[in-house]
Amino acid sequence: MQNRHLTILLTDIKGFTSKTSTSSRSQTIELLKKHRDIVVPVIEKNKGRVVKNIGDAFLAVFESPTDAVLCGIEIQEVLKKHNEDKSNEEKIEIRIAINCGEVSVSQDGDVFGEPVNITSRLESIAEAGQVFFTEAVYLSMNKNEVPSSEIGYRQFKGIAQKIKVYRVLNETPVGAPEKITIQEETTPEPQKDMSQKASFGARFAAILLDFIIFSIVVSMLGFKDSNQADVISFEEGKNLRIEAGNKQHNMNPQRIRIDDEGIEISGKDGDKVVINDEGISVAGKGGAGGREAGEKYVKSRDGKIKYNYRKESKKLPWKFLLWFLYCGIMVWRFSATIGKMIMRIKVVGENGEKLGADRAFLRAIVSLLSLAVLLIGYLWALGKEKQTWHDIVARSRVVKA
Repeated sequence: MQNRHLTILLTDIKGFTSKTSTSSRSQTIELLKKHRDIVVPVIEKNKGRVVKNIGDAFLAVFESPTDAVLCGIEIQEVLKKHNEDKSNEEKIEIRIAINCGEVSVSQDGDVFGEPVNITSRLESIAEAGQVFFTEAVYLSMNKNEVPSSEIGYRQFKGIAQKIKVYRVLNETPVGAPEKITIQEETTPEPQKDMSQKASFGARFAAILLDFIIFSIVVSMLGFKDSNQADVISFEEGKNLRIEAGNKQHNMNPQRIRIDDEGIEISGKDGDKVVINDEGISVAGKGGAGGREAGEKYVKSRDGKIKYNYRKESKKLPWKFLLWFLYCGIMVWRFSATIGKMIMRIKVVGENGEKLGADRAFLRAIVSLLSLAVLLIGYLWALGKEKQTWHDIVARSRVVKA
């Protein structure tokens, strides 16, 4: 396999799937044959080589970017004449995309590499009857032979960088560039400007709504953020009262033993409470139970024994995790949380693109930091750029939907 710098041309038929769904097999074969009879001779005439035919699509390569674009123009002109006296069902309308770059060429002549992938992505947005090409082609071709117009930057799936796209101006005859007196104005892809950015008030209202909705859902799920203390207290001549979490147990103490192994309290009715490094266990008429050991127990001078059971709350981390998942999934799948949907704002990339899962979840986890540091990360949106800390890190913006 060798590497070569080539220009890639890709064509496909507009509405081919719908055409074949209402056609017989013989009609489909005839359509593809007619397509081949029109396209292949033009490619070969313009010094191109057909690499492969995939259904209704042709992939061809050229040594010269100018030859590739002129080939695309000629194909569209030939098809235009072919369609003049045809019904809508008989017309063949194709989209053409062209890109150039270094590709790998296999022994059987097939080509691979990112330039091919970009061509495929470009073809998906090309219009029927048009010839679209990338900036790489524009910079390499002879511009005097091909009148063109800039469309603007596009972000394609699976391609890291933005690609500037051009199209051939069909109004101008090929071979007569001298007749062009006014170049068509550049029409870059619309981007979100400062006036379209969401206001701080809208963002604040959205996050407030999200907190309210989140709190209601979490409350319904039964999550609580409270440390718990188990207290055992008694006074001479009175019952022993045990408070263990949400449960209470009363017994009449008869004997109390305190040694290196812990505390054992026996009741007159056969109840027994044992406190040791394993926690508190209660047996008798009050039932049996136990808890994981926490802080050590002590005996005070006033006759009260207090066992402090304070476990690290396992609920608070769950809330943080749920908030992370909520923000990450909603922004990834819908570009907005419920609060943002209500306020008609959404989260997009710096160029208006939808955030992928990686950036959406990165934004979500940094939002916890923005929240934890006295809301400073959120208040950062009061600045000129109207971006929070998590917006800056994830390279995102909040704009009007």
